Amino acid sequence: MKAFLLTIAVLVSCAGSMFAQNLPPDYAWEVGGNIGYSEFTRPAGPSDLYVGTRTKLASDYSIRLNYFINPHWMLNLDIGTRKWETYGNWNFNGLFGQTLTPRAVNFLIAQHAVTENVGINYVIPISTRYNTFTRVNINFGATVGLVTTVNDGSTGYSTYKSNTVDSGQMYVSSYNYNFGIGYSLGVQTGITYFILPRLGVNLDLAIRYASVKTGDMDYRAENDAFHLLYFPETVGIRWRF
Repeated sequence: MKAFLLTIAVLVSCAGSMFAQNLPPDYAWEVGGNIGYSEFTRPAGPSDLYVGTRTKLASDYSIRLNYFINPHWMLNLDIGTRKWETYGNWNFNGLFGQTLTPRAVNFLIAQHAVTENVGINYVIPISTRYNTFTRVNINFGATVGLVTTVNDGSTGYSTYKSNTVDSGQMYVSSYNYNFGIGYSLGVQTGITYFILPRLGVNLDLAIRYASVKTGDMDYRAENDAFHLLYFPETVGIRWRF
């Protein structure tokens, strides 16, 4: 009988130990990375000659660090980069004043638009069926930070080709804004699904406003500052510790 009771006690002890390992751990930190796309508006502020008429999707990359004050409030650091470029057409005249066929031109606003944002988020945690760990975190929040645009301020030229006397005329085919620095603010939402207690996959959406002061010396009156909206849509991974 004593041996039987001892065996039962050992089994109960082991089962309790195994169950305890599945209790919700106190993970206050998350680290991860995101990749996706970012839409953006044409820049406002510069002359219409230098903002283009259309944009296209830009690749968006970021690294993330999150700190949970408690299960419902989270602080986050987001460092990301993307390329801002617009496209349009130059309308220019020939040697005798006649209007020539427009030529395509690209406006490189930022080869790298690097953002360093901090945010605060309200979190809705959803646990697993038996409350062993948080399966899903849904967050809504606001963010603010710095924007640094990396660019060289150069201008590119091409040769106009035609069967007329204007063939060989030079025209501007690319215009690069100069480097700049400014601020960014916006709102964001996201959902993280944890496959394992520590490992999860993430979807983030955001709307951000950026205002940048550039170092443009050539066209200072018109192109020394710009602002735009951009909309990161990314997926990523999260690791809790």
